[in-house]
Amino acid sequence: MNGFLNLLKPPGMTSHDLVRYVRKLFPKTKVGHGGTLDPGAAGVLPLLLGKATKFSSYLVDLAKIYRVELFLGVSTDTEDSSGEITARRKPYPLPVEDLQKVLRSFQGEIEQVPPMYAAVKQRGKKLYEYAREGIVVERRARKVHIYALEMLDYFPPERVLMEVKCSKGTYMRTLCTQIGAALGFGGHMSFLLRKAVGGFLLSRTCTLDGSSLAGDADRARQALLPLDFLFRGEEYLMLEKEEISKLVQGQYLLWPELRNKASNPAGVSGEPVDEKILPVYTTTREFVGLAQWLLDPKAGFCLKPAKIIRT
Repeated sequence: MNGFLNLLKPPGMTSHDLVRYVRKLFPKTKVGHGGTLDPGAAGVLPLLLGKATKFSSYLVDLAKIYRVELFLGVSTDTEDSSGEITARRKPYPLPVEDLQKVLRSFQGEIEQVPPMYAAVKQRGKKLYEYAREGIVVERRARKVHIYALEMLDYFPPERVLMEVKCSKGTYMRTLCTQIGAALGFGGHMSFLLRKAVGGFLLSRTCTLDGSSLAGDADRARQALLPLDFLFRGEEYLMLEKEEISKLVQGQYLLWPELRNKASNPAGVSGEPVDEKILPVYTTTREFVGLAQWLLDPKAGFCLKPAKIIRT
């Protein structure tokens, strides 16, 4: 069993609950997930099975899209509605233009301090484990990117419904508290739905109820997405068996030689780009993994193995 499952995580389950569920369906298969969702949140949760687990770092790097609700005037220790209230301030209705102006100020690169109730490890221990013991540890701010932040609706004075496209490592809970603070009322995240992780879309998820997987391994197999799903639509190379064998052995391939031998050099548009990663296929369109261009000052462009799956 090798591939990806695009699952819809229901609220009330943890991401690891879904991993355990699929492991029971396929007890001899390695299973991982592509980005934790809070237990109270719902939405897209890609699972990686078998050889797909080799591509976990590429999946985690994908941009994500969320539907999120900000509740103004109430701050909590978890930054969402599950926590204890730490502050209250009664909000008043805001002009939509003023609200949108504040939201625009959060687009682009911003800094966030991970919340104490987070799964990030510090000194070998997860932050939420410290929090449960009543310990607050110092956390460093880190940069994240908000590609788009749109207000979908406003229910004055408390509720703001937004859609956010962001980079990995962005905490929606923290973004809500940051916006609440900027508006002068404080606030917390009252609802979260993940709509997309890269090409994994909410509209194409599988569910755990009777209409989808429901403990059925055969249905899960039918829903499995191929190993190259993450990389479809990208530039690619189709190589002969000899070149693929060299990549499997960890050898580099020179671009002038590839240009002459590649079965489909048109699969790479333009010249190679330094550090660019692209999928590699056999001449019969079998996906064998990823390779990366490197610019060597003496040899010119070389293709190095990045993540090759032995066939």
